[in-house]
Amino acid sequence: METKEQLIHLISGDLGPVEKEKLLEEIKKDPQLRREYETIKNTLALASSDRQMEDIIVESSYLAFKRKNRMQGKSALLNLVKYAAILVLVFTLGFFSRQIFNSEAEENALSLAEYHEVYVPEGERAEVKLADGSKVWLNAGTTIKYPKTFDQRSRRVNLTGEAFFEVKKGTAPFIVSSDYGDIEVLGTSFNIRAYDDLTFQATLVDGKIHFRNPYGEKILLPGQQLTFTDQGTWTVKHVNPGFASSWKDGIISFEQEELGDVAKKLERHFKMKIKLDPTIAPLRFTGQVFNESVSEVMEYINKTKPISYTYDKKARNMEIKRRE
Repeated sequence: METKEQLIHLISGDLGPVEKEKLLEEIKKDPQLRREYETIKNTLALASSDRQMEDIIVESSYLAFKRKNRMQGKSALLNLVKYAAILVLVFTLGFFSRQIFNSEAEENALSLAEYHEVYVPEGERAEVKLADGSKVWLNAGTTIKYPKTFDQRSRRVNLTGEAFFEVKKGTAPFIVSSDYGDIEVLGTSFNIRAYDDLTFQATLVDGKIHFRNPYGEKILLPGQQLTFTDQGTWTVKHVNPGFASSWKDGIISFEQEELGDVAKKLERHFKMKIKLDPTIAPLRFTGQVFNESVSEVMEYINKTKPISYTYDKKARNMEIKRRE
């Protein structure tokens, strides 16, 4: 069985326990194999969403793909791309006209444009390629809206959630809009976290980005991370940028993060609900998770922090309390 076919069987749940464990160990050790695994899994993420959206034409179901997944190599991957395409929503709503950072002239022009909207459900990740060749990796619970084609003045996309961008250089500035502000670049790679229940973060890998909103503006250099709160305060610090974007490779990283934020990340990653004792929410945790079950993750936290937990696997509900 070829490697790609093995990965497809792994994602589909068709491997036996021995084969599964062996392949997962290979994925952990081999970065190239891990990227290939994530590429296939991310494509399936788009195909497996159960979100109901108008005007989506479903050509084939995921079950139909599974019946055909014995095809080898390139043909199988091409079919993954075909099924992923069903979740692209084309619409003609001028959504950018609601952004306070646009001029009236820009609003009128954008309202006539044609856009794609891609939503990635909780428990999944996905990758999309924009019209200019830029690539975007989308984390769980993320929505991105972008023009079918960019105009000559700017390349603007709208983000809710978390995404890693590799922006292709061009004469028109590339702008990522969120509820927290705009980030403008010409060509660079960076991570943006703009969930409504977590502190906003922008982390720069290379190049230069310019963040601005009604409270002011900041320019970030490689290795810097900007954190912005709803109260209008921000900080800039030096970090390991790979740590912030490790999620796109299937690794959840925590670096001195409060347990309250850890719980929110786990909820999205495992598609579950967590009830957390507020008295232990400020506890800080550092660690990394790759392909472990939520129970394995909690056992690790349990060994390092004074907590106890109960997990209803069927209902996908968890309660975390202070250990007595």
